[in-house]
Amino acid sequence: MSKQPENKCLLSVAMIMKNEEHNLDRALGSIKPYVDEIIVVDTGSTDNSVEIAKKYTDKVYFHEWRDDFSEARNYSLQFPTCEWVLIYDADEEVKEDFGKIREFLASLPKDVNTVYLPTISYLDWDLKRTEVASTARIFRNGTVRYENIVHNQPIYKGKVVEAPFIIYHYGYIWTRKLKQKKYERTRNLLVKLLNEKKDMSNIERIYYLCQLYKTESMYESRYNKYPIVEEIFSLVEKEQRINSIGFEVFFLHGLDLMSKGLYDLAERMFKLVLSLNSNNPDPYYGLLGIDEARKEFDKLIPHGEKFFEQIKDVEEHPEKYGWTIITIKYKASARTLLCIGYLKAKRLKEFKENYYLIFEEAKKTGEDLPKLLKSLAKYIIELDNEDYASLSEEIDKLLLEASQLGVRLNILDFIEKDLESGRTYNVELYRPHVKSKFEDYVLKRLESGNDYLLDYILGEDKIEGIKKYGLGSLIFYFENFKGETTEKLKLLNEIRKSEDETLKGVSLALIGDTYLKMGNFKLALDYYKRSIDTLPELGKFIKPVLEDLKTKLDTEIDGAFEEIKEYYTKAKEFFTDLSKEFNVEELKKIYLISDSDFAKYVSSVYLYDSNIDKAKQFLEKIENKDKFYFYNFRLAKIFEKSENQEDLRKAYELHVEACKKNFNLADLGIGIYKFDGFYPSEKIGSPNDEIVWVGNISEKHSGLGVISPIRAWKKANNYYYAYPFPKSEVLKVYKERLKSYKLPKFSVGMEDLLKSLNELNVNEISLLEDDEELKKTITSAVKEIGIEYKENSESIVSFELLNTEIEISKILSKYKSGLLFYFVPNFENKSDIAWYYPLFRVFRNRKAINDELEKLSIKRIKHIILTGHLRAVIFEK
Repeated sequence: MSKQPENKCLLSVAMIMKNEEHNLDRALGSIKPYVDEIIVVDTGSTDNSVEIAKKYTDKVYFHEWRDDFSEARNYSLQFPTCEWVLIYDADEEVKEDFGKIREFLASLPKDVNTVYLPTISYLDWDLKRTEVASTARIFRNGTVRYENIVHNQPIYKGKVVEAPFIIYHYGYIWTRKLKQKKYERTRNLLVKLLNEKKDMSNIERIYYLCQLYKTESMYESRYNKYPIVEEIFSLVEKEQRINSIGFEVFFLHGLDLMSKGLYDLAERMFKLVLSLNSNNPDPYYGLLGIDEARKEFDKLIPHGEKFFEQIKDVEEHPEKYGWTIITIKYKASARTLLCIGYLKAKRLKEFKENYYLIFEEAKKTGEDLPKLLKSLAKYIIELDNEDYASLSEEIDKLLLEASQLGVRLNILDFIEKDLESGRTYNVELYRPHVKSKFEDYVLKRLESGNDYLLDYILGEDKIEGIKKYGLGSLIFYFENFKGETTEKLKLLNEIRKSEDETLKGVSLALIGDTYLKMGNFKLALDYYKRSIDTLPELGKFIKPVLEDLKTKLDTEIDGAFEEIKEYYTKAKEFFTDLSKEFNVEELKKIYLISDSDFAKYVSSVYLYDSNIDKAKQFLEKIENKDKFYFYNFRLAKIFEKSENQEDLRKAYELHVEACKKNFNLADLGIGIYKFDGFYPSEKIGSPNDEIVWVGNISEKHSGLGVISPIRAWKKANNYYYAYPFPKSEVLKVYKERLKSYKLPKFSVGMEDLLKSLNELNVNEISLLEDDEELKKTITSAVKEIGIEYKENSESIVSFELLNTEIEISKILSKYKSGLLFYFVPNFENKSDIAWYYPLFRVFRNRKAINDELEKLSIKRIKHIILTGHLRAVIFEK
């Protein structure tokens, strides 16, 4: 290391190579103008590398490869003769700015021996994705040697300076075969070094473990990485310090944690990196990802702004960063997250300033711009209408850029938002995003104003659609058709040829209605009569029309349609299950292709679970509410979701009114018991008791004609009760009727019964309820337990008391002990079937039961949590 150059040349290049014919011309051709001497040591090339090297230098030497990079590198350092030596590889390149290196070196004081240069590594064939790091590259001749067989480290002395002259590295762009080969070589050498070098310090070991971790990460051998991280952490904890390469490892490990959803651990990892080096932009990128995942949008702005502040410094002074800056290739992703922060904060000016940079940066970095645009679209749609409309140019660019990239955004969301906000839109920007026939209909409607409801529901061949769906669809067609009368008559005449007598008869009646409105009374009478002849049951609807026409020939006379519609369709909300035939997301937006009441109603029905406010708005916009036999039922369901007492009372009233207008709503499940308003009940509680639940229980069960289909659950002091509160005699009738139907039942299984009986310290027991089936169940169970079943025992079992009776302490006062089963709903879930179960008329929680039992001077109370909704309580005096 004491050798001095014999001549006064300034800068030599020292390169080791093997089989680099595809790189050498670029590497040596770019560096030759700026150096005085090129030294190339070949370690066994079998291609044309040596011949290519000789085009640029006559100082080509040969050295046998011994699986040791340091040994080969040190061999090459004996040949340079200039004052300074640049360590340079065949897969690298310099550009014109490198020419200033000579002036820089000539100006350095004598006590400076080492110069750090930035290396920008390309990661893809498009040369868009990069990483940057500053490393020791230029040494005063004779002042450096290398150690370790792989990822060899320079050992140097004297002062160090940084210089901004960039070296461009292409070594990470490999074919799959070469990638695997380099991975295996590098990994094997690192493992060999870590296993065989016994005198390695902990700091050295940390360095090479980090290199091994990066190697495993680069080649996606993820299952090998995590034990390496654990050892690194253990050594760092011992040494309380780390090499700069550790910043990269900890950051990459943080990304892995984040990908698993372990956000707390990932956040700690990123903050650890910041504590080690606050100038590192990488952890700020990681924190941005965590912020979005946690929906902590207020943190996106400070983290995003700090990221770009640090990245700017990296780009302006790459020589300062002695470790790899990984996230320089993720600028567009970070910019997107920052823009989301600005959107959420309503800082639209800053959003616009940063928004356009996303497109520029993504083109440079090669990031997944389609993915970024989809993410932005989601947050732009969430803006309020005023802010959304103010971003008109940005939205147009989003739609245009996405379409040019072949990305189809959910265009219906944008159309809805444009219509709601009043933003001036361009249909041509929508068109490339159309993915379905429905969306095509929406665009056609925007352009022409025509109604496409029938085309969507029945198909463009309406006759085939009606044949598919049957009579209900014919009635639907007749009610919603808005075209020329001749077209309507043409279709009806085709349908009347059907072999289905009902379809044929109704189509004839509807032709009669059509001619009646046209004033062609002769044809109207003719078709009405033919309709009755075809389907006599229609006579009860048509004969009153004929009687009216005998009195006066008048187009204002009501035809038979409304009564026919009610007779055939009142029991069904729709003529078919729309959710099975059509895309539910399209049904939510069907109002976009039609301004009909039907479209508004359908949109409301399918928006109920996702956007209840919008569902309510559509229901309220319907002009002819009486056309929809389930209208009040749907409106009631909207109010029943509220927590407001006035809304819940309104929901109850609407449900009752719905049943009065449409008797079928009393038994939605099995469709047998019509509403008659007669459901014997008792007066319980106070009118001012809080309502906690309202609904039509026939949605999930049936009152079987004796228990009211409309129910509210109210809260008294220490229990919940059903309103109306069915009389006890009603429950007996209901239980008898229930035997004839396969409906959901709440019952105690034998396993739960045996488990609970084992907790009861008694020799005999009896059943509280007068129920032969329950008696058979309990007598079978006590035989297995070894307890005697004895009528009038002072110990009892009850399956129903806590769910049916109010005054339980009075009933239990004559018993010394007992086992009481009871069911509870999920109090936070209004869809829980327990609320709907007709036999339940009381719910109690654990405290309420204890309060009742403690009135009886109970010595022992034990609660048992069983399966699902089922609980049990044991009491002993």
